[in-house]
Amino acid sequence: MVKEFREDHLVNVLIKNDEKRVKNLMTRAYLELEDREYSKAEELTEKALELEPKLAEAYILKLLVGLQVSDARAMVASADRPLTEYKDYNRALRFARGEDREKILGYNREVLEGFEAEKNEKIYQRAKAAMNRALTVEDYEAAAVKFESIPDYKDALECSEEARRLGEAQKQQTVYLEATEKMERAKEQEKAREMDKKEAASLLQEAGLQFQSIEGYQDAKERKQACEEEALGLKQEETYQRALNKKQEACREEEYQEAAQLFRSIAEYKNSETLGKECEEQGKKVGAQYLESLLRKRKRKKMLKKAVVTTAVVVIILAVILGGMTNFTYSLDEYHNLQQGQGDYIWQEAFQQIKNWFAYASNIF
Repeated sequence: MVKEFREDHLVNVLIKNDEKRVKNLMTRAYLELEDREYSKAEELTEKALELEPKLAEAYILKLLVGLQVSDARAMVASADRPLTEYKDYNRALRFARGEDREKILGYNREVLEGFEAEKNEKIYQRAKAAMNRALTVEDYEAAAVKFESIPDYKDALECSEEARRLGEAQKQQTVYLEATEKMERAKEQEKAREMDKKEAASLLQEAGLQFQSIEGYQDAKERKQACEEEALGLKQEETYQRALNKKQEACREEEYQEAAQLFRSIAEYKNSETLGKECEEQGKKVGAQYLESLLRKRKRKKMLKKAVVTTAVVVIILAVILGGMTNFTYSLDEYHNLQQGQGDYIWQEAFQQIKNWFAYASNIF
């Protein structure tokens, strides 16, 4: 633009008498600028401004001198801040009109675009570095986010996808290693009796679920199946041992039924089905024996009650015959006590009374 100013765009408001002189001064200033004689160029520009203070082209030339460059392209490239922060640029913008003003505004837009490109390049390079040194899923995700902050710059979106792909691969590897460690630890500690079967089975199930979450990674699918089979075997063995212990300790029908239920839950494991049937049969046998014992007890109790009643009646009759009303009243109390079932003491007292009454009758007769 500066060149265009030099050739065709001197400000139209120049005083006619000084127009030729101002034009000559600006031409000489441009020549000095091309030779990098910045001091001479600035001196000539100031002389032109003394004749025409509103000459926008002169302020642009002063800006070039201040930046130590010889043309507009170099000015845009060397500006370290927006051109609107330079006094000479703002004066040029103030006095420029029409196309000249648009060109001056365009310079600042180019500078801002350059700053944006520089900023994007820094972000891009930082994201690249972050992706290259990433070790964890979080590291790759952070790099992807950086790339996504500049979606229109270079291949940032493709790099973001690549970072996430690498992050997913890292995640799968981490899960695979963790699951493998659990799988091996469960086997080793259970074998060394450092972990019971139930705990080892639980750890194997956790490992199996982790392998399942990355089923397409390496041999994760096969390892998942191995964990499930091993866990099932340990759980069945643990249940089998519990059932055996219950069977050995069982005394009542309910306890045999509990053992049978445990055996049925692992019917296909070892001889669980056979042992379950044995427990059921033994439980029924114990139940039948208990029922028979209960019936015998009830029968004895019934016979005992009948004997008590019979004895009490005899006592009452003897009391009436031999002892009069006093002994009769006492015998009624004895009968009441017998009815309350107060045990062997009452029986002993009753028989003692009977003996006493027989002795009394013998003396009379």
